[in-house]
Amino acid sequence: MNLRLKFLIGTAFTCAAIPAYAQDSVPSQQEGEIVVTGIRKSLQDAIETKKRADSIVDVISAEDVGKLADSNVAESLSRLPGVTVDHQFGEGEQLSIAGVEPALNRLTIDGHSVASADWGGNPSDRSSRSFNYSLLSPTIISQAVVYKTPEARLQEGAIGASVDIVTRKPLDLKPNTVAITGGGEYNSRAKRGSFRGSALYSWHNEDGTIGFLGAVNYDKEQLSRAGSAVYWYRTGDALLDRYPKDANGNIIYGADGRVTSGPTLNGQLPNAAMIAEFSKARVASFLAREFFKQERERIGFSGALQVRPADNLTLTGTALVIRGNYDNLSNSQYTYGYEGSLLQSATYADGMVTSATFAGLPAGSTGATGQLDTNFRRTRVKNDSLTLMLDWKPGDWVITANFGGTRASGGKDPEYLLDFRTQQGFTSGTNGKDTLVNWQYPASDPSHWLGNYTALGGENQSEPAVLAANGGRPFFGRQIGGITFAEKTQDRELFGQADVSRAVNLGPINKILFGARFASHNNSNTTYGGAAFTNQNFTLADLNPYVLDSNLFDGLGVSGNGTPYATLDADAIRATLEKYGTINVNRGLSKDQYFHVKETIVSGYVQANFEAGRFRGNIGGRYVFTRDQSQFYVQSGGVFAPTQVTTDDNRFLPAANLIFQAGENVVLRASAAKVMARARYSDLAGSLSLDDTTRSGSGGNPDLKPYAATNFGLSAEWYFAPASYISGEVFYRDVSNYIGNAVQDGVSLTNTVTGRTLEYSISRPVNGGKAKVTGFSLTANANLFWGFGIQSNYTFTDADTGSPTGLPYLSRDTFTLVPYFEKGPFQARVSFNRRSKYFYRFGRQQSQDYTDGYSQLDASLSYNITDKLQVSASASNLLDETYYQYSSDPKFPTSVYKNGRVYSLSASFRM
Repeated sequence: MNLRLKFLIGTAFTCAAIPAYAQDSVPSQQEGEIVVTGIRKSLQDAIETKKRADSIVDVISAEDVGKLADSNVAESLSRLPGVTVDHQFGEGEQLSIAGVEPALNRLTIDGHSVASADWGGNPSDRSSRSFNYSLLSPTIISQAVVYKTPEARLQEGAIGASVDIVTRKPLDLKPNTVAITGGGEYNSRAKRGSFRGSALYSWHNEDGTIGFLGAVNYDKEQLSRAGSAVYWYRTGDALLDRYPKDANGNIIYGADGRVTSGPTLNGQLPNAAMIAEFSKARVASFLAREFFKQERERIGFSGALQVRPADNLTLTGTALVIRGNYDNLSNSQYTYGYEGSLLQSATYADGMVTSATFAGLPAGSTGATGQLDTNFRRTRVKNDSLTLMLDWKPGDWVITANFGGTRASGGKDPEYLLDFRTQQGFTSGTNGKDTLVNWQYPASDPSHWLGNYTALGGENQSEPAVLAANGGRPFFGRQIGGITFAEKTQDRELFGQADVSRAVNLGPINKILFGARFASHNNSNTTYGGAAFTNQNFTLADLNPYVLDSNLFDGLGVSGNGTPYATLDADAIRATLEKYGTINVNRGLSKDQYFHVKETIVSGYVQANFEAGRFRGNIGGRYVFTRDQSQFYVQSGGVFAPTQVTTDDNRFLPAANLIFQAGENVVLRASAAKVMARARYSDLAGSLSLDDTTRSGSGGNPDLKPYAATNFGLSAEWYFAPASYISGEVFYRDVSNYIGNAVQDGVSLTNTVTGRTLEYSISRPVNGGKAKVTGFSLTANANLFWGFGIQSNYTFTDADTGSPTGLPYLSRDTFTLVPYFEKGPFQARVSFNRRSKYFYRFGRQQSQDYTDGYSQLDASLSYNITDKLQVSASASNLLDETYYQYSSDPKFPTSVYKNGRVYSLSASFRM
């Protein structure tokens, strides 16, 4: 029985079995007033919101003021059906919903946009439209609502779903509400602890006409991630140099049908059939041992001021300030397994080279057989939002407005890079998750890792920045690394929105809603590069190195003396660049990486809510105008020219939701809508390189249209007891204009460097891809008996794209099971989540790269010492799951990591 069938049967069994238990466990009204708190209170609030919703939604609610189920909002959301989170760096950061990648979903806070900039954990997508959920403090969150089907009144911009974070407001809380939490956590691989804490205070006067809320949070998290990686797969036909060949390059075989000399294969001199098999086998050309260390420190402030000058008028001002330090140290030591002239022997089986032995270089020669890269990045993330909201109810009208601004920045400032080479021989290979690196000398011996000038020799460096720094003369030496002075993403938006509604009596129509929104958005990326050159000889042994803890690589399938290896800490990297960098240059703005998109959005909508008997729902449409001014550089013949392209897009997005109250506690829903999601900024304004001679080029595409889709949804929900329900959902997304990379012929472009308008063959992002996403979810949440309860869901998602990879980040199967116990002062919860493999990118030579299935097991305990004081303990990633990525087939690894278990202990005070 396969995993999907087990999950489906398990969820279906839970759905069938729990109603009887749940109904038997519910006290009757005659037993007196029941005060629901804790887990059950959060579930009851979330279920009530879901039940009342005018579309298909899922909801999480805080258990109390300042208390969400997790310290990470993404982890809490990932327990909802169809919501998955990626654990590349242990902590959940971005969400995929209904099989749609993070950049095509949308986050709002209290209905308004939030600027987004990340620390650089996803270097291939530094400036998308996704949001890092780890930046949000759970302290101020009341609810998070996942809108899986839209209404015309909701902001556009999502194909998968929109997530709205609803925050606490002072006039909604009791005066002098206090919530303070403090504690520590410990990462088993980092072997270091850190502090987390938050405090919230809310007050309003006795009349409820003025109030304020302030909350601060401080989080520090330790991360030490070690693993193995393969940067490039080649095939064995690239390693045949040492076999005897005739004048035409054909391999010569002896009388026995075998070669007379050259590398042995599987322990013998090969014949033609063996060489043919070996030629097709994949070999890990760059096989690495990696280490990444990061201390994440986040400080946040959120505040709200509310004034109610009249019973029908409320003004709310909010502020959100986030500062994050994500400084990180990384290094990787890897083989050069591509020199056929050095191959001595190899073994292969089932299409993969399981080991290959390469000779070292002769003494006194120049060149390298391997490399050690060391990097230290000073990384900062900032996010600020200010809003003013109005809620006015003159007569039968309801007028709301939201004005404000949001800005964010993130990136490296600066990054220090330093690399070394080695000339020794080695043996390396892969066999599924098991990888082998065995150097001629142990990797813990730093004397065999040479500075680049020592290993490669010198050459004349004559780039303009070097000439300027060296009195106009070339410098004879070798680059050893350098300083990237800044690599910054900036994102900011000014917005204004007004919404009007009025209860009416027009047959079945009971409410009319209309409104408009304006946003001015700017997103940019700037990089200022640098380089360090030397003419001095040194080795790693000269630089006060240290050897990594060998325990970091436990459980990762690594073998050989490639671990532990010698490397440098951040201080030593900076000191080496200063001491041995004979010439350090600032290359200025990296024009090939610069872009700036100015985006203007104007939208308006009309919506009618209706009710007739057991039917209710809404129908409406949203008109959206988007103007993008994409600024970038065109490069041709080494010359750069600034370029700007302006494009407009107009579209109408109808939406309809129909809800049928089949019984007192049974709700059926149907939805249909057209939706859109805008292209990544870097795809719109990526630097364009053109060659007028070959009529070819590559780069971004400012003419991209937004992703577009027609979404359908059906759901059935049975609320059979308090804090309990069973639901089934079916969803379908017909996506057009999907953006993917392709080569387009006959593209007419004006080369702003040469001034010529020609037809080019261009490799760039293009519209035109299509995808049909189909799926269903089963959910069962229930109180059971004796204080026990359970949450569970299963989601199946499939995509027809015309490609075997499917859509990025789409897992066909996701399963969540959360049994809990809550009675008296004691509370316990265990959470298990499993997602199946998913495609995440095209690698080198169009390798189809996947992330393997991943399981997450978390647990938490808490005890109320008094009605105000609670102590809690929790553990996440109890399985210490391996994060495994592979190329096309699971037997070809690209990344094998472990992030460690995290244990935490805290105390909370609330009043």
